[in-house]
Amino acid sequence: VVVITQGADPTVLAIAGKDIEEFQVKKPSSIVDTNGAGDSFVGGFLAYLALGKTYAEAIQAGAYCAFECIQQSSCTYPEKPNFDPKTFLS
Repeated sequence: VVVITQGADPTVLAIAGKDIEEFQVKKPSSIVDTNGAGDSFVGGFLAYLALGKTYAEAIQAGAYCAFECIQQSSCTYPEKPNFDPKTFLS
């Protein structure tokens, strides 16, 4: 399994023996700081995999974490995150 994030471009999921999938990412209204976006994605992605979620659900969680991260300074998050896995990806 390989997951490739590409900033504002689609996230790519490649699994041996299966078709490559692309996931559109939600674009924030403003970008404050991109430091930590990749780490945030990985944290959300792995947390959802650890919960037994699908790769698609894990990508949504990772994308949300990166989305929130880049809208804050110094890799922080809003006081009350608002993640809805059914509607997050565009």
